[in-house]
Amino acid sequence: MIIDIVLISYNTQTLLLKCLNSLKHAPQGCEIGKVIVVDNASSDLTIENVRENFPEVEIIALDTNMGYAHAVNVGMNHTISEWVFVGNADIEFRPNSLLNLWQATKQFQDIAIACPQQVYPDNSRQRSWGFFPGYSEALHYLTFSSAIEHMIEFIAMKIGIARSSRLIPYADGAALLIHRASFIAIEGFDDSFFFFGEEADFCQRMWKSGKGVLFVPSSIIMHVRGATYGGNSPSLRSLEMLVNAKKKFIAKHSPTSSLAFIMFLMGTYHALMSFLYLPFGLLSRNYRSKIQMNTILSALYLLGMKSTASKGESI
Repeated sequence: MIIDIVLISYNTQTLLLKCLNSLKHAPQGCEIGKVIVVDNASSDLTIENVRENFPEVEIIALDTNMGYAHAVNVGMNHTISEWVFVGNADIEFRPNSLLNLWQATKQFQDIAIACPQQVYPDNSRQRSWGFFPGYSEALHYLTFSSAIEHMIEFIAMKIGIARSSRLIPYADGAALLIHRASFIAIEGFDDSFFFFGEEADFCQRMWKSGKGVLFVPSSIIMHVRGATYGGNSPSLRSLEMLVNAKKKFIAKHSPTSSLAFIMFLMGTYHALMSFLYLPFGLLSRNYRSKIQMNTILSALYLLGMKSTASKGESI
């Protein structure tokens, strides 16, 4: 089995070099085909460093940053293998990450997308998939079913309980194994999503085409989550982009849903999380950052609800 690699970079030169180094030195159990870096007009020395340290890597240097989805489409156009791994520059491969992903797709029918278990640099569990924006996401959050699942998965990883691969709504876009023909069949990513939301839209359209999305916990990839947008302390602009992307997704895939009511539910959830984190914020800077982020998100969702309602939609 040959797997091509497409990595998207934007001012993450050091992380990208670590990523490429991990791909080179961590045995993957399969043949690596073309390795392509699509650079979104970085202002650092990404291109020069990759050329110097990894001359075998194909570099596509874009003149303008037109977003993550656009860069993925450009990179995929240069691939030739049946399966292509698409990832952020801020990931690192672990042994057999790719082999485990590919083997899991053979255990299910009509799988077109597979994602690994992402972990933080300290090897703790990281969110690797999600529920589609809309009522599904809001209700899973407000009923804390998502948090309960997170706790169960965290404990399972901590004590080494083997977990089975399973179908999921959508896979986090930081690390995806994609069936190339299926990607082409649905015309790739919707590049009107600049950043955030593109993977949910891609997976939703893949499901509608009759192909499935798979989570493979036996495949591990380290992800420095938020390296390009601030992690637990993202900028206001990044949070605005996140909320707008979810609004765009809902309008595209669930046009009959009450967007204002969904914004209200999400705003309520983040307000509640800010309140619940308060005691922990007295002890931890990390939780203080989470309080700030959830407070801002709550405000953005509630403002989004108000603006939606003012355009004629009632709650």
